Amino acid sequence: MKRYIKAAFHFSNSETNGFFAMIMLMLLLCIAPRAYKLYTQYYSKPLDHSKDIILLEKNLLLLKENARKVDLIDINMVTAQDLESISGLKQKLAVRIINYRNKLGGFVSLDQYKEVYGLSVHLQRRLMKQTTISEKYIPKQLSLNGSSFKAWVAHPYISPAIAKAIVDYRNHKQFTTIDDIEKLPVYHLNWAKKMMPYLSL
Repeated sequence: MKRYIKAAFHFSNSETNGFFAMIMLMLLLCIAPRAYKLYTQYYSKPLDHSKDIILLEKNLLLLKENARKVDLIDINMVTAQDLESISGLKQKLAVRIINYRNKLGGFVSLDQYKEVYGLSVHLQRRLMKQTTISEKYIPKQLSLNGSSFKAWVAHPYISPAIAKAIVDYRNHKQFTTIDDIEKLPVYHLNWAKKMMPYLSL
């Protein structure tokens, strides 16, 4: 390009260099403001990390859930000694929980911790967080047509009056479905909901 400028204007080498430098300076002055504007528009724009944050939160949640699942204790499979590993749960209470579980025929809901005598609300919540019940678990059941009066009254949800009503009913007529308990004179809906998992024909 310098050669064409020198030939066109009959410049010396120094004049050509000076003229070329002036042209380049003018171009730079014209281009630089626009280039700077484009640069600031691109790099000054705040980056949107919202999607990254949402993904990170989901991954953290999954990690917490997985960690919780690994640490959970199956309340229907443990011993009193196993329960003592839970902070704040002494031997006496651990034994009481296991005894109550055995009387029930197994826990079917973590809310049943509320029925254990002497178990504080704080410990109930801690147990609910650190224990679980298998979805496939089936508790020990009492037979409406076969279990003895003694077996019935041994269950925490069965009073002597209810046990007698069950025995009296089947002495006259066999239970054909679990729903037949609705015909008992002592029937109560809240009691039936609690007792249903522990009943069989």
